[in-house]
Amino acid sequence: MKPQLQDKDVLTIQEAVEHFKLSRRKFYALLKEEGLPFVAFYFNGRRLILRSEFVKYLAGHPEIRRREPKCQESQG
Repeated sequence: MKPQLQDKDVLTIQEAVEHFKLSRRKFYALLKEEGLPFVAFYFNGRRLILRSEFVKYLAGHPEIRRREPKCQESQG
């Protein structure tokens, strides 16, 4: 049985985008910055996200999260 995303300490980029409801475009742009505390490099340049460090980072950078679409009231 695969562990649930909320139980994993290390996430792939795709898992982080899904779990934290992020804009994929903004997240990839963010990953171009150097020295991010939540990025761990794996062999062959693969990047993994340290979940606990990313949670701390998100607390100080709420603009990274994707905005939820507003519900439109039906016109009648």
